[in-house]
Amino acid sequence: MPRQLLLILIACLVSALAYGQGVQKGTVYELKSHTIVSGLRVENSTNGKVTATDKTGKFSIPAKPGDLLLFKSAFYLTDSVLVTDLRERQVFVTAKQNELKEVKVTNVEIKKPASGYVDPEFHGQTMIYQRNAPSPGNPKGDPKGGVILRLHYWNKDEKDKKKQAEFLENEQTRDEIAKVFTADNIAKYVPLKGPELDNFILLYIPSVKVYTAPEFNLTNYLSASYKSYLALPPDKRNAGQLIK
Repeated sequence: MPRQLLLILIACLVSALAYGQGVQKGTVYELKSHTIVSGLRVENSTNGKVTATDKTGKFSIPAKPGDLLLFKSAFYLTDSVLVTDLRERQVFVTAKQNELKEVKVTNVEIKKPASGYVDPEFHGQTMIYQRNAPSPGNPKGDPKGGVILRLHYWNKDEKDKKKQAEFLENEQTRDEIAKVFTADNIAKYVPLKGPELDNFILLYIPSVKVYTAPEFNLTNYLSASYKSYLALPPDKRNAGQLIK
């Protein structure tokens, strides 16, 4: 075999081996809060390799350009990333939103009141015929036309259902806030630890209204909260005293 052809074959072989081997590294974050996501399954659907993000959200998996990576978790929507090169990358996943089950409303029997007429066109409100003033010979008074509509709280059940739905939605958001405002996570943003960090979290963990506001940004919020915390007198930094 000619020496030149042999060199070409060796070069092609080396190139193929280099192209076929590699490792994709990266870090996974939650999309809204930009907090790291640990324990998330990372799967290369092309070569079948599987790994998981560590406690710092990092992963490393054998891959090459053209492979498809899948990111899966019980708490996050499945996402996919096409490997175009093997530079370290950041991946953002979206938390799942628990959907409320459909509430079916059955027909409700409307009972006729002791006096008056129930008209279904007026949502079951009690209707009383108007009468003239009673007289000695006619204690009930003669009908004079027209009706009186007695309003009552007919849509109470609907408002109760709305309140229940809002409560469940708020509970879900509170769970999300609790996952974000852990000591391990908040310690990445503020230089506190131990009891000081615990007190800081208790003092400044946001309400559902603050957390879900469109302008809420975790980094900015914690920065402002830390400045406020430092401005407090030492005896006011103990969350336990405020709770009492």
